[in-house]
Amino acid sequence: MDIADLLKTFASGRRMEVLEALLRGETRDDIKVRVPASTFAFTIDYLKKEGFAEVTDGDVAVTERGRAYLLIFDQFRKSVTTLDKLYTTFSDHTITFPDEFLTRLYELADSSFVTSEPSNVLKPHRIFFEHLSRSRDIAGVSPILFPDYPEFFGALAANVDTISLVVTPEIYDIISDYPETALDSVELFVIEENPKIAFTVTERFLSIGFFYRSGNYDFTRDLISTSPEAITFGRELVEYYRKKARKME
Repeated sequence: MDIADLLKTFASGRRMEVLEALLRGETRDDIKVRVPASTFAFTIDYLKKEGFAEVTDGDVAVTERGRAYLLIFDQFRKSVTTLDKLYTTFSDHTITFPDEFLTRLYELADSSFVTSEPSNVLKPHRIFFEHLSRSRDIAGVSPILFPDYPEFFGALAANVDTISLVVTPEIYDIISDYPETALDSVELFVIEENPKIAFTVTERFLSIGFFYRSGNYDFTRDLISTSPEAITFGRELVEYYRKKARKME
C-alpha cells in the first residue's frame, strides 16, 4: 500500500472510530449505536476494500493486516501529538532525545506539564521533590544542580535503596565531595558530553526538564508522568547515557 493511500485511510475520523472500535472487539450492533447505519455500511465497505476489515462469523472484525497498521499508526499519532505538546510547552527550548527514543515518544503520551505560577513559583520544584521523597530506586541524568541539592541529596541517600546518576565532569567535581557518595547505594557515572536534557526516573514517576536555546536550564517547567510506559522509557533512556559514560569507583 502506498503511504499516501494509507494516510488517506487514517485521515478519516469516522474510519478511525470504527477501526478502533473493532480493535477493541466491539460488535456491529455496538458500533451502530454511535454510527448511523448508512455511514457504517459505507465505512466498512471502504475498510474491506483496503483489507482492513472482514466479515467473520456473521459480524465485522478487523483483519490481522488492519490491526498491524492501526497499532503502528496509533504509535505514530501519539508520538507526533506528544512532540507537538513538547514544542508548544517548551517553545523556546532545545527539545533533544536520542533518535531511537524520538520514535518512542508515544510512551510519554499520558504525561502532564507542571509550570510555575505567580502565586506558586516553586511548584515544579515542590512536586518533583514530593515524588522523589516517596521513591526508593532513583536514577537520572543531571547536567545541572538544584540550589538545595546538597542538603536534599544527603537526606535522600540515607533513606533509599539505590541512587544512580549520570553527571558531567563539572557536576561530579561538586558532588564527589559529598560524604553520601561513598555509600554502597550510590553510583555515579561521568559523561564527557553535555546532555541537553535533565531527567529523573524512579519506580514511581518520570520527570524531564529542558534547556532554553540560550543554554540555561528552565527550572520553571517539568514534564511529569507516572505511567508504566513512561517509567520504562525513562529507565532505558538512563541506560542509553550510562553506556556512553564511565562508572566512578
